Amino acid sequence: MMLRNTIKKILTGLTIPQEYICLRSKELSCPLAVILTHDDLKLTLDVTQSHLFLGYRPLILGLPFKISDPHYHAVRSTNQLSLRFECAELNLPSLAKLRMEKIDEKIIGEEAVLIYKGMHGEHLLLNSFHQWVNRQREKTRKQSSNNVSLPGNLIDQVRIAYSVPRTISIITVRDNHLINMFPTDLHGPAGENFYAGSLRLGGLANDQIEKYRQVVISEVEPSFYKQAYTLGKNHMRELQLESEFPLHSRRSKNFNFPLPNAITSYRELKKIDSFDYGIHRLHLYEVIHRQMVQDDKPSLGHIHQYYAQWRLDQRLPTAMLLR
Repeated sequence: MMLRNTIKKILTGLTIPQEYICLRSKELSCPLAVILTHDDLKLTLDVTQSHLFLGYRPLILGLPFKISDPHYHAVRSTNQLSLRFECAELNLPSLAKLRMEKIDEKIIGEEAVLIYKGMHGEHLLLNSFHQWVNRQREKTRKQSSNNVSLPGNLIDQVRIAYSVPRTISIITVRDNHLINMFPTDLHGPAGENFYAGSLRLGGLANDQIEKYRQVVISEVEPSFYKQAYTLGKNHMRELQLESEFPLHSRRSKNFNFPLPNAITSYRELKKIDSFDYGIHRLHLYEVIHRQMVQDDKPSLGHIHQYYAQWRLDQRLPTAMLLR
């Protein structure tokens, strides 16, 4: 076994056995910064905390701005821009780069969300030889019936997007005494009063949001990582009795929805708009209420195997939760 792992490391550059690695979100040392750049506009803007990861086929990212922000008018004036992923502490100004093209813009109140699709990505998370070997392996790998294949450069675009920890939250929908709960990592706040997220077209989870229009999205403790992944099957399940789910004693303030038992915070959301792109339906919500439940608890997130391996190779401490 040790010899096999050594050979695998030599050929692929990888020692971590899972494609996505759970962790305590926002607690990484030396995290990557995400910098929006545009040479012609001479624009450099840190969007690490504000950018939204909303889709993976194609890669879809959102950039929320207040309409009064002068950066908004500069960014919206161009259809293409780049995002650099940097590690300043290790003097790595360009560990990865994504080239993006604007596909839409949504105005909601005093907020705007500029929405982009990925055009090309390149990275140094693994060296060029290991990247080539892994591309050859991927061509012969059998896809699970539940997975969506990511052709060509798209798979590297997604790996780059997951070099920033993405929060895994639990969405709850309800119809009287029946509910559904399922995980999502394609979501995030669009300013203080609005929220954005996406789900796959054709899934029952998406149909339920379309039908009921009110949801609660909850951040959960890292210890919930195995249960969160197990709830993934509920994207294709009908509503069930509350007793089928691991629930907290507290319920949401206005909607009276049940909450997952490892909850750290939640938002009550009302759907106000949606549109389709690629395999995704992107939903925009109004935030009705936001509540912290455990102020001192970190939330669950995950990163891609390539970024986790890069951190391991750089000897950066990373507390990985392997399923």
